[in-house]
Amino acid sequence: MSSSSSDKVRASHILIKQEGSRRKASWKDPEGRIISNTTRDAAVSRLKALRDDILSGKSKFEDVASRYSDCSSAKRGGDLGSFERKQVEDLGFVAELGAIGSKRNERKKKLLKERKRNTKRQMAPF
Repeated sequence: MSSSSSDKVRASHILIKQEGSRRKASWKDPEGRIISNTTRDAAVSRLKALRDDILSGKSKFEDVASRYSDCSSAKRGGDLGSFERKQVEDLGFVAELGAIGSKRNERKKKLLKERKRNTKRQMAPF
C-alpha cells in the first residue's frame, strides 16, 4: 500500500550535533565549543546510549530530547510537529508508530520517533 497525500505523521527527534555539523552552535552550546570537539563516533555512541535508555524504559523520549537534543525542538520534548508522510519517508524515517529509529548523515546524528499518525489506512512496512 502506498500513502495518500493526506496522510500525516507527527514526529519528534533528538539531534546530536558534531564537528562535521554545518552550524556548530545550539541552544545549549551557543558558542559551539562542545559541538566542535564532538567526533562523529562520539555523537553516534551518545545516541545509542540514549536510545538504549529510552527502549529499556529507564528514560522517556521527551525527557531525553529536552535535556540532550541540540535542536531548538528540545523545549517541546523534541516535537517537530506534523508532516506529510512522504516528507518523513524521504528522511528515512521509521515505519512503525511509536518506534524509535535513527538517521545519520555526515553532519547530523539523530533519533526519530513517530508520535501520531493521521491516516485512513495502515502503511506497509519499508
